[in-house]
Amino acid sequence: MDRAAAQRPDRRPVSGGDKAVVAGRVSSPGVKTDIPIAGVMVTLHRVGTDSSGPVDSIRTGAAGHYALHYRRLGTDDAVYFAAAVYRGIAYFTTPLKSQRATGEEGEITVFDTTSRAVNLHVRGHHVVVSGPRPDGLRNIVEVWELSNDTTVTVVGRDSLTPVWTGILPGRAANFAAGEGDVSAGALVPRGDRVVLLAPFGPGVKQISYSYTLPPGVFPLTVALEAPTVVLEVLAEEPGAQVTGAGLRSMAAATTGGRTFKRFLAQDVPAGSQVRVTVPLTAEGTRTKVLIGVAALIVVVMAGALARALVGRRVAAPGRVVPRERASESLIAAIAQLDAGMERGDTTLDAAAYPSHRAALKEQLAAALAAERHSSS
Repeated sequence: MDRAAAQRPDRRPVSGGDKAVVAGRVSSPGVKTDIPIAGVMVTLHRVGTDSSGPVDSIRTGAAGHYALHYRRLGTDDAVYFAAAVYRGIAYFTTPLKSQRATGEEGEITVFDTTSRAVNLHVRGHHVVVSGPRPDGLRNIVEVWELSNDTTVTVVGRDSLTPVWTGILPGRAANFAAGEGDVSAGALVPRGDRVVLLAPFGPGVKQISYSYTLPPGVFPLTVALEAPTVVLEVLAEEPGAQVTGAGLRSMAAATTGGRTFKRFLAQDVPAGSQVRVTVPLTAEGTRTKVLIGVAALIVVVMAGALARALVGRRVAAPGRVVPRERASESLIAAIAQLDAGMERGDTTLDAAAYPSHRAALKEQLAAALAAERHSSS
């Protein structure tokens, strides 16, 4: 890439392919109006099944504006997006749908960062308890909707400092991060805690993970450390009982031929406790992990979550930050990885870069396919 030429606003597209342009402004929320960010490098990225990588880049002008002319080449399934790295964090546009992406489609909002403690509010917490497997273990899935209601991106003081932690029950094993709005590598078990080691921008993000519990931990007590707008517990066994925290029994939820007892509570105060009691034996146990149940949660909780997420406003007047889609989170991860390699970040393993990037591309392709299917 020609750096000097890339920074000239009048850089013209190369020959061949369909002419395209992305133009917009990089800005940060202010008290009364957005603040333009000058001198920030904006990079156009392409992610496709045939090839991927940065296409071109340019610095924003005094008013925060930028414009990149390029040509769309290769496979039709390629995704293009523009990203700006501001104070070490990558921010990006949504995937560019039109060949002339201007105005709102090209806008990039960046935020100041803070390493001070910021409370991430719990908009939703969902716990799924499966029936026992043949070995007696039960699979547990937890899904959270966490909200950063400030106008700053929360970062750890260092690579080991989490921005959020949650309780991991004693004797939990086989921890696995699930689908959500952060990369799987950012959610890790640490003793009796689950820790999130990724920057958390303003707005709402969904995270999920699963683990197994042995029979001896039941009855299981789950403590709620923070106020929770929507609390939901799903239990597969007909004889299971869930009590505490104001939970009320609701109509059963069914998916894939499996039926779950459903318990729901709203506006649960911190310090509440949930007690899950399960029968000693159960007929017709199944062996599959309930990763797919996370999708069920989103469906059956649509009404309750709509109420929970009404208040997703950051402090800047009149600004509403929507929840990131999985594809947008993966695009951010790719942009952050590329930016780190480009500036020679010593914390990145150059040898592992190609395989790491390829894995993120595969996840992005799957997320985009799922989003297209859900919107069709």
